Amino acid sequence: MRPMQLPAAFKGSPTAYLNVLRIFACLMVLTVHSGEFFYIGDKGQIIRQDHLWVNNYGSLMRGCVPLFVMISGYLLLPIKESGSEFYKRRFSRLLIPFLFWSVMYAIVPYLLGSTKTGQMWHDLLIIPINFAPGAGHLWFVYMFIGVYLFIPIFSPWVQTASKRFKQFFLLIWVITLCFPYIKTIYPEILGEAFWNKYHSGYYFSGYIGYLLLGHYIKEHISIAKWSGFMAGLALVFIGYTITYFVFDHQLPFAKDIPELELSWSFPTINVAMMATGFFLMFRVISFKSAAIENFIAKVSGLTYGMYLAHILVLVQLFPIINNWLHNVALVIPVLAITTFVVTYLLIKLLSYLPGSKYIVG
Repeated sequence: MRPMQLPAAFKGSPTAYLNVLRIFACLMVLTVHSGEFFYIGDKGQIIRQDHLWVNNYGSLMRGCVPLFVMISGYLLLPIKESGSEFYKRRFSRLLIPFLFWSVMYAIVPYLLGSTKTGQMWHDLLIIPINFAPGAGHLWFVYMFIGVYLFIPIFSPWVQTASKRFKQFFLLIWVITLCFPYIKTIYPEILGEAFWNKYHSGYYFSGYIGYLLLGHYIKEHISIAKWSGFMAGLALVFIGYTITYFVFDHQLPFAKDIPELELSWSFPTINVAMMATGFFLMFRVISFKSAAIENFIAKVSGLTYGMYLAHILVLVQLFPIINNWLHNVALVIPVLAITTFVVTYLLIKLLSYLPGSKYIVG
C-alpha cells in the first residue's frame, strides 16, 4: 500500500505584502479626503475648528501617495521590456480608465443638478490640460503619467548604477525634501529667481526619489523583517510628530490652504520618513492561505479604479454619515471605511463588464 501524500505546504509570494500596502495606501487616501470636509470651506477658505482630529488622521495618513510611487519603483525598476512596449502596456491601463472617470466627473455633477451645462463642457474640454475643479484628486494621475514617462529613461541608469551611486542620488533628494521648510525663510534658493525656477537640486527632487527609494528597498535593504518593522515604526513616529506639530503651528496664522499644509506636502522629509516607515513595517506580512492571498491580490488590483471613482461616492456619503454621527473623531474613519467598501463594490461590479479593464484599470 502506497503511503498517502500530504498536500504541499503553501508558500506565499514574497511580494504579497505589497498588495496589502497598496490597499492600505488607498484607505489612507480616503481618510485624508474624508478630513477635508472639516478644514476646507466651500470657497477654499480655512475652517479653524475641529482641527484636532483632522490633524490626527491627516498627518498620519500623508504617506499615501508616496507609497503608491514606491510600490511602482519596487515592482517596475529596472524594466525588462523596451520603452515602447512599456508605454503601450502601462498607458493603456492607466490612461483609458483615467479618461473615462474624468468624463464622469464632468457629467455626473451635471446630471445631479450641481453644475450647469457650461461648467460641464468646461470640465470636459480641460481634461487634456488639467483636472476639473470637482476632480482635484486626479492630480495624482497626471503626476503618475509623468513618472511612467520617465521610467524607461531612468531604468537603464538604475540597472547599471552602483549602490553607492544610488545613495548619492537619494542623499541629494533627501536634501530637496527639506526645501519647503527652508523656503519659508528664503523663498528663492540655489539659483532660483523670477526668471529661473529650476534650482540646482531640481532634477533630483519630487516623486522620482520615491520611485528610486522603492527600488532601493528591494535591492539593497537586507535588514531582518522584524528589525525593519521596529526601524519603520520609529520612522513613522518621528515623521508623524513633525507633521502633526508643524500643521498645528501653522493653523492659527496660515493665510491659505497651501501655507496650512506645509508639513502635509508629499515631497517633504517628514512625509518621506512615514512612507519609508510604513513600507518597512508591512514587510513582515505574509500569508498562510492561498485563498486569502489571492483575495487580497484581487482587491489590490481594483484600487486604481477605486481611487478614480471614490470622490463620487465620498461626497454622497458625507452628509449622511456626518448627520448620523456628529463627531469628527468618528465621522472621518467611518466615512473613509464606508466609502472604501461602497467604492470597492461599485468597481467590483463594473469589473464584470466586457472590456472592464478600460474602466477599472
